[in-house]
Amino acid sequence: MSLSGRILVGLLVGVVTGLFFGELVADLKLVGDIFVKLLQITVLPYIIVSLIAGFGRMQMQQARQLALRGTAVLLVIWGLALSLIFVAAMAFPDIETASFFSAPSRVEADQPDLLELYLPANIFYSLSNNLVPAVVLFSILVGVALIQLEDKSRILPVFDGLAEAMARINTAMVKLTPYGIFAIAAAAAGTMTIEELSRVQVYLVTYISLALLVTFWIFPGLVATLSGIPYREVLSSFRDALVTAFATGNQFVVLPQIAENAKQLLARHHAAGRDTESAVDIIVPVSFNFPSLGKLLVLLFVLFAAWFTDTQVAFLDRLALAFGGLFSLFGSINVAVPYMLNSLQIPSDMFQLFLVTGIVVGRFGAMLAALHIVVLAVIGPLAVAGRLRLRWMDLGRYLLVSAAALFAMVLVLQMYFRAFVPPPPPRDEVLSNIELLVQRVPARIVTDVPEASVTQLAGTRLDHILSTGALQVGYRPNNLPCSYITPKGDLVGFDVEMAHMLAQDLEVKLEFVPFEFDGLRRMLASGQIDIAMSCVASLPDRYADASFSRPYLDLAMAFVTRDHQREVFSDIQTLKAWDGLTIALVSSSYYEARLRRLLPDVRFVYLEAAEDFFTGRDQGAHALLLTEEEGAAYAYRYPHYGVVTTAKRVGMPAAYPVPKGDLEMVEFVSNWIQLKRSEGTIERLYHYWMRGGATADKTPRWSVIRDVLGWVD
Repeated sequence: MSLSGRILVGLLVGVVTGLFFGELVADLKLVGDIFVKLLQITVLPYIIVSLIAGFGRMQMQQARQLALRGTAVLLVIWGLALSLIFVAAMAFPDIETASFFSAPSRVEADQPDLLELYLPANIFYSLSNNLVPAVVLFSILVGVALIQLEDKSRILPVFDGLAEAMARINTAMVKLTPYGIFAIAAAAAGTMTIEELSRVQVYLVTYISLALLVTFWIFPGLVATLSGIPYREVLSSFRDALVTAFATGNQFVVLPQIAENAKQLLARHHAAGRDTESAVDIIVPVSFNFPSLGKLLVLLFVLFAAWFTDTQVAFLDRLALAFGGLFSLFGSINVAVPYMLNSLQIPSDMFQLFLVTGIVVGRFGAMLAALHIVVLAVIGPLAVAGRLRLRWMDLGRYLLVSAAALFAMVLVLQMYFRAFVPPPPPRDEVLSNIELLVQRVPARIVTDVPEASVTQLAGTRLDHILSTGALQVGYRPNNLPCSYITPKGDLVGFDVEMAHMLAQDLEVKLEFVPFEFDGLRRMLASGQIDIAMSCVASLPDRYADASFSRPYLDLAMAFVTRDHQREVFSDIQTLKAWDGLTIALVSSSYYEARLRRLLPDVRFVYLEAAEDFFTGRDQGAHALLLTEEEGAAYAYRYPHYGVVTTAKRVGMPAAYPVPKGDLEMVEFVSNWIQLKRSEGTIERLYHYWMRGGATADKTPRWSVIRDVLGWVD
């Protein structure tokens, strides 16, 4: 059986294994990770030796001609390909895919140094850090320098030998592909939910549709328009080569066939000659070292991965992806894709999904790569010889038909996805299913805010709690994700969980009482509540109302605003120029002076609760200053809003208010917080309530062995 056949068998057996055993084979992901690392062993060395040898074999006269005309043709093709990819990505359906309580990643990581990324000041550093663009540039410079050597007979065989050695090592590793793909497919099929599987079709259907459009019109039509050769003849001349590339999944094996067919096609149309034949002989092998359309289409997967994981990709990010992705694709896809995913802060696990889907789209990619070389092999020699036919009417007709075909494809795909890609479950349904990690003690929940009493409770609060056997905890009913009431009527949240543990450790009963900030001091003093547990910031202006424990969380400040305004709030200079900018604060005025130093003309409004900003009681505010953890939760409930974080993290300590001046209670709660931190409880709860753990499916994925045969629980 051929390698491609064994790979297909490995994929099918892996999928069947995953469906049969379910999450029991999730650990096979480790085998898949090992396989990916093995594939990457020879990548960068092969880039260096192959590029140096490819350029070094040229003559200077040929290099000059190709530098201007050949490169211009290549840039046009790249530009066309990138345009097709980004337009095709518009077919992805508009489905809200945010994960509840999954706080956004802070933009606090160091931004990449573009000079370091593209300029190989230290090639060994570039190699050790996988800086693919710098390695490519170094190889090109060395290869161009070799062109000027008179005697290259001694050095080129060295690079050829190294390239062959790298190819042999890679061939040995490739033989492991069926086993690696089996492990990856089994782990993916065993853990991927039906909803996720149905959403993968968005990428597969879009990719294949775009591949077919490019194969049967975009590229053959471009060749026909620029060369004057009939469209049908262009397609028929290279039909066998394209079919072979598709069947084998390898465009390299058809390079001689493409070169011969290109020479014959040019000869039939009176374009034969020494210059054009020589250009074909150079362009075909050299073009194999440059990113083809087959490689460029992995950018479509990166855009899909961003859509799949609900990662926002702004216009500038797309521009950077186009240029950075193009340079990174000079090397192996196995290095370029993780690099691009990382540059957009997309979860690296998506690379595993790329490998699995690559088995399906890989043959189309090989066919497109061969077609890319076909275009260069025909248009390139004609451009070098000055025989291109630029008829503006024909070019305009081609562009009009291509645009119409692309528009129709995107429209049809959108209609298809709207009909067959299931949306996520209703948000209220998701919210109603969220539960506490552990229901530790029975709790009585009061839903109406009581009138604040003016009486003063004598003695220390801890003694009162222990003597009465009851802990009364103040909470805010709509303070996601710290304390809130679900549509089912359950009180849940980070601090609700902490309150249960505090009552359990004190061995007392538990009662939850809602509070508002303007009555917090009186409710604490009178004993209506003993402690407030609802992500209350221990800001200076609040110490007039209560004493605070030591912080138990260090949250980060962020803006919550409409989705279409997110980029605006990322730029402080744009905000300074905004006439009439209004920002809402919740209860505390601590951040007003600090924001006013940055934005002198800003107007502030105060809300009693963050929920007011989303329910029409925003008092004209354009954004709400909140923690990013709370903001992410509200953005899930109200999907037209988003969270904007800043590169410089601004922390906000969350602590528990207790009756003012009660030092014994302050010390007791602070010591208890330290115990919970040292036990890892606070970290575990933070992951559960503020990083998406609360919505993780707690039931095992469907599998034959569990749900059909009943062999395991």
